[in-house]
Amino acid sequence: MATLDALLGNCSEKLAALIQDEVAMILGVEEELANLQRRMKRIDGALKKVGRERTEDTAWLNELQSILHEANDVFDDLRYELPSASSSVLSILCCLPVFSFFNCIRVRHNLAERIRDLNNRIDAVAKDQWIFNLESVKTVGRVASMSSARETCEIMEADVVGREIEDATDELVEMIVTNNRRNFQVIAVAGMGGIGKTTLAQKVDNNPRIRENFQVRIWICVSQKYSAVQLLQEITRKAGGSHGSAERVSELLPILSRTLGGRRIFLVLDDVWRSDVWTDLLRNPLQNGAASGCVLVTTRDQNVAMRMGAKHIHQVEKMSVASGWELLCKKTYLEEEGEDVQSLRSVGVQIVNKCGGLPLAIKVIAGVLTTKEKSRKEWEKVLKSNAWSMSELPKEFTGALYLSYDDLPLHLKQCFLSLCLYLEDDVHRIWDLRRMWVAEGFVKQEEGLTMEELAEQYYFELIRRSLLQPDPRHVDKSRCKVHDLLRSLSQYLSRDESYYGDPQSLDATAISKLRRLSIAGSGEIVTIPGPETEQLRLSTLLLVKSPPRIEHNLFSRVPYLQVLILNGKGIECVPDSVGNLIHLRLLDLNRTNISNLPDSIGFLKNLQTLNLRHCKFLNTLPRSITRLCSLRRLGLLHTPLRCVPEGIGRLQLLNDLDGFVINADNSCNTRRNSWDLEELKSLGQLRWLRLCILRGKRSANSVQSTDDIIDKPLTVTHPRNRAFVLEDKAFLKELDISCRPQTKREKVSPYTKEEISKIEDIFEKLHPPTCLERLWVENFYNQHIPSWMLSSSLGTYLPYLTYVTFKGLTLCSQLPPLGQLPHLWYLGIENAVAIVTIGPELLGNGVGDGVHAATAFPKLERLFLIGMPNWEEWTLVGSEIGNSSSLRVMPRLEKLYVIDCPKLRALPKGLQQLRALWRLKVERAHSLSIIEDFLFITRLRILKNDGMERISNLPALRKLTIWDTSALKCVDNLVALQHLRLQDYSMESLPEWLLRLAQQSTHLHDNNLQLVMHCNAALIQRCLKGGPDWPIIECFSRVSAYTEDRSAYLEYTKQSGCYRTNQ
Repeated sequence: MATLDALLGNCSEKLAALIQDEVAMILGVEEELANLQRRMKRIDGALKKVGRERTEDTAWLNELQSILHEANDVFDDLRYELPSASSSVLSILCCLPVFSFFNCIRVRHNLAERIRDLNNRIDAVAKDQWIFNLESVKTVGRVASMSSARETCEIMEADVVGREIEDATDELVEMIVTNNRRNFQVIAVAGMGGIGKTTLAQKVDNNPRIRENFQVRIWICVSQKYSAVQLLQEITRKAGGSHGSAERVSELLPILSRTLGGRRIFLVLDDVWRSDVWTDLLRNPLQNGAASGCVLVTTRDQNVAMRMGAKHIHQVEKMSVASGWELLCKKTYLEEEGEDVQSLRSVGVQIVNKCGGLPLAIKVIAGVLTTKEKSRKEWEKVLKSNAWSMSELPKEFTGALYLSYDDLPLHLKQCFLSLCLYLEDDVHRIWDLRRMWVAEGFVKQEEGLTMEELAEQYYFELIRRSLLQPDPRHVDKSRCKVHDLLRSLSQYLSRDESYYGDPQSLDATAISKLRRLSIAGSGEIVTIPGPETEQLRLSTLLLVKSPPRIEHNLFSRVPYLQVLILNGKGIECVPDSVGNLIHLRLLDLNRTNISNLPDSIGFLKNLQTLNLRHCKFLNTLPRSITRLCSLRRLGLLHTPLRCVPEGIGRLQLLNDLDGFVINADNSCNTRRNSWDLEELKSLGQLRWLRLCILRGKRSANSVQSTDDIIDKPLTVTHPRNRAFVLEDKAFLKELDISCRPQTKREKVSPYTKEEISKIEDIFEKLHPPTCLERLWVENFYNQHIPSWMLSSSLGTYLPYLTYVTFKGLTLCSQLPPLGQLPHLWYLGIENAVAIVTIGPELLGNGVGDGVHAATAFPKLERLFLIGMPNWEEWTLVGSEIGNSSSLRVMPRLEKLYVIDCPKLRALPKGLQQLRALWRLKVERAHSLSIIEDFLFITRLRILKNDGMERISNLPALRKLTIWDTSALKCVDNLVALQHLRLQDYSMESLPEWLLRLAQQSTHLHDNNLQLVMHCNAALIQRCLKGGPDWPIIECFSRVSAYTEDRSAYLEYTKQSGCYRTNQ
């Protein structure tokens, strides 16, 4: 019962709040509620004392869970039905009509009876000695050792495969041995349990350079519960000293310092769970006793590493499919060139994929495969086995993964377990998860933060603990996945109250216990088994991909729902009975075919989230929506609303408004087709705001072409006394402003000059507050950037802005002075078709003049310039700034992408000296002919650049990727290059520059250059032994060549002489 503690905590908090609000007095059940509170405290103490051992006996847990669920529902009903203490009970009763008065008395009497029934049920449990006898239970079979009971095994080379771990080892060793500081540095290796942290640390520890650079090498397994005394004694012994009879920390610390004797120390702290082992125990004696050294930490939690002051945190990546297959072969004792490998490869790769790159998972499944006959049939049985389902998952899979779960605090356990309700391999978005967790009651209010902001912290905490895997395509980590094994773990731990699948497979008893249900059926109608009149205890119901229909009485069977997600075209209407779901906190109808919402939705006074995105047939919102007094989120994006109710400003708890509709047409309509900007003024809690500016209807005669607008610049005035509707939004974090896209494929007229003028006026009124952190502008059809973006004091106006994206600047020929923003971390410019030059105006006029900051873009790390077809010139410094050496530009830039900029002639020379810039990608920039003299980049990708001729003098470059760049003539002076990937399926022979590059590499002291080629079969034939291109191939340390469909291949390793091909 992994959620039992959380359930008890929720109930206790609700009960305390009800007592504080004098609900007990209103009901006349003060004594009953007090007894219930006392019993819950006693249950909590018993559960904490028993701990995990209670999982051995589930009978009393099931009974207790049933009681707590009923209590939770009762408390919700109380909160809904009863007035708050701020209102006089007598005054409320006096205002009620006679019928309502007696109806109210009946409801409250029923609630009081339900409270008494809860106490009676707990008494019955106590008489059966199920709960209160637990207080005397002693845990058996588990002794928590306070010392480091386990030792890290010697590294097993059979477990070490692939280049990933070799590259990571080289990177860490280089970082460690080149440290010139005189004190200790902390380097961390982080990742989820079983991913290979210890193996990587062992590789580093065994590296010859580490042995040569450190006089003392010590390996300590810290573990979750450690004894400070025993740990100090062990380090002293391994350092060559003796602790004698010392048994106290105060005695051992000076002994350890003397033992180190000013030597250079390399200390591995494996499996660290708490930072205090370093900060409070080891840091002072090591820094006082040793000349210098390094502490290499392995931990599941990045927070631990950060609290230890880690200089660098290496996040262990999952194994590639190729490395995973290699490991599987080794652990199942398959011969590399045997027939077994060829017959089992396709099935084996699928098994590796299912293990998701976890070495631990691959090793465990290999153990299963070794018990089977080495045949395709037997391996396919394993692949299709139900053992992949957590309900039958072998214990070997749960060990390391469960430890990562067990270390989570209570609120994160609930969030993690909720992931069991989603589709396998689903992409989770931060905003969806945060709303779900708030609605479920997993997030507790804290002063100074909204619950949604706290939920975001939970999200990133799960990422840091490697239980969520961020999607690398999104640099802000706003999207993530959960690995199949972890999803199965969450399903297993919450199996008694949460279910994902077809409910028809469940019996009546199982359904009656469920609190959360995610339906994945594929029939014609969604039904939940059981009598039509039976009320279920479900609090969460998800139909993410709905069939054509749902049963007519579904809502009447689930009166306790707090979360209802109905997605898919099968949902065409919402019945009036939705208004009876009084506990509902989240209603998500995204991507449904509904055409209207019932007025009864206004009765959902507990509703916090209403999602109506991508509802293509929904044109009208009911007036009753303005009565949703608890609403915190309203999602309307990409829903073609033509009639909206006045009064959205009454929803003063709104902090997330996604799709506030504004019309650019000045004409008056009898129907209200958009909101007035003034309605935003009363929404003081807004954190996230997305505005959609639409065009109005007009005749073809009113149309003016885009070319005409460009040819005849607008004369725009900017009134000084504009009404800035967002200026006082003291909490606004994200602002997204978009106009309806204007493309050739769209059968609508372009904007008129008058509409463009109005759009400009709207943008001027949207002057954001100083607290803004993210700005997204899409399809901006004005010639003029809003005046508040062009301010010479932009960095003062928007000091916290970290993320800026402009997408679709059709008419703007100049960018705002974004270089002034002191905390800008990400900048994306996309589809800026009117931009011809980028110069000092982007840095900011006056930057470095002694008045403004001497650094432009001081914290920018990501710069993406995409889809700028007319952009020709890019300079960082010009006449307005001069060539003063005191000006620094983008000192922290790490990644630069230039994509689809065919006329850009050169990259600024100032970029070549940037020490932080390690990754450069240039794609379809056909006028760029040279990439050279970038002193610090380690990764370069050149993709489909027709004019690229020269790549040279990149002394730090380790990985180079070249695709379809046939004009390339020279690649040289890449002294650090280790990995070259070359793709061109039209290539007839290896290019001449490749031979020169390979020959340069052979003269280096450490020749380790690898070549991976994607090419045609004819070229592979030329590369075979004795072929015309073999002299080039044999210069590389390792070569892998493949055709697109992998029908032809060549693999060659120089050191071992391994040579394999099917040609």
